[in-house]
Amino acid sequence: MKSLTVIDRRAFFAGVAALVVMVLTFVGSFVWLQTQVMAMHDRELRTTLLGELELRRQFDRTSGRQRLLDGLSWRSAIIDNTRYLWVVDRDGRALIGDVTAIPAGSVEAIRAGRDFLERGSDGVTTFVVGLPLDDGALLMMTYRDPVRLDMARTLGRTALGVLLFIVLVGVTTGFVLNRYVVKKVRNIADTARRILRGQMTARAPVSQRVDEMGALASTFNEMLDQNEALVTGMRTVTESLAHDLRTPLMRVKKSIADARIATAESDRELHLTEAEAGIKRSLQTFNSLIDLARAEAGLSRGSMEVLDLGALALDLAELFEPLAEERGQTIERSIQPVIFNGHKQILSQAIGNLLENAIKYSPQGTSLMLAVSRAASGEPEIVVQDRGPGIPAHAREQAVRPFIRLETPVREQGSGLGLAIAAAVARLHRGKLVLENAEPGLRVRLRFGVV
Repeated sequence: MKSLTVIDRRAFFAGVAALVVMVLTFVGSFVWLQTQVMAMHDRELRTTLLGELELRRQFDRTSGRQRLLDGLSWRSAIIDNTRYLWVVDRDGRALIGDVTAIPAGSVEAIRAGRDFLERGSDGVTTFVVGLPLDDGALLMMTYRDPVRLDMARTLGRTALGVLLFIVLVGVTTGFVLNRYVVKKVRNIADTARRILRGQMTARAPVSQRVDEMGALASTFNEMLDQNEALVTGMRTVTESLAHDLRTPLMRVKKSIADARIATAESDRELHLTEAEAGIKRSLQTFNSLIDLARAEAGLSRGSMEVLDLGALALDLAELFEPLAEERGQTIERSIQPVIFNGHKQILSQAIGNLLENAIKYSPQGTSLMLAVSRAASGEPEIVVQDRGPGIPAHAREQAVRPFIRLETPVREQGSGLGLAIAAAVARLHRGKLVLENAEPGLRVRLRFGVV
């Protein structure tokens, strides 16, 4: 399979489109900002120049035209060449200043009340402003503004630098994000390939800081856990059927064959009774295997309902009480109402298995204990305690495995699935099965989490 080196083309083009939109938005914003800044500069400069001309016009009114012309001549001789003053009569003749230096069309623009701007070959803008004098002459000033060009260049360089920074950040972010996403996707793909090769326990690595990709990996791992549970449940059923039903069915077959050749009616009836008992045990084992597989695979979560664990345990205690009485045993109860969201059928199977084991392995004439309450941490808990030989600490982990029957002084028929089913039911309800020493006997705690 071709390895992943780039992200999906649609994601790539979406990233490029987003970057282009960002660039265009920035360029549009810069053009607008530059236009506003230049317009503000032009307004302030025009106000300044017209203010200076207004002072000259007031000097003309108070001191006379000749003194105005003398003052302008003196000023033109000593001032820099960025500003130039003219006085043009109503016929267009220059009273002061070189008329040939007046920008073409500027006199007409000023007389019409418009500003006049001219950009030279060097990029410097020349402003021409003017005010009419009382006798119809025109007082004009030209101003070469190198600041405007410097401002435009400075803004342009700044915009170019910011634009390059945006593109660089966008490309770098896209590259880093691409590498990050590809790495996460490759980890998931590698995990899937390992599972295809038979490594059912393989899981995608999940970082401690969970983000969206981490959540995806966690969900993927949960799906793998569910699939593994399903496969394990199916494998448990098939392997267990082959393991635990072969011998009983062979005995049933032998009993039926012996019944066919038996001459005495009593012998035939005995063989058929043995065959019937073997079939009954096989059916019990088969049903237990189905319950175990359903609990291990979590197939019963969709059938959970709100129920009272106390009431359920009380019903089961009454159901198993005749069996205990046959052995001279009593079932002591310490049951509190505990509302819980669970699967009634397999909970009944688990509690029934624990009660059956307690009755089976406890000596005659002893008392058993069944308790339902909430633990100190608030979790629902069912406790079944017997007076049997118990289970050593080193063997408790092995005891909850399917078909494991420990060597005990009490030899009873069974499939070795009771504790395995109870443990699977606990896991289905986000809990666990805890085995403790009751001194004497075994105390089994069936603790549940929040489902």
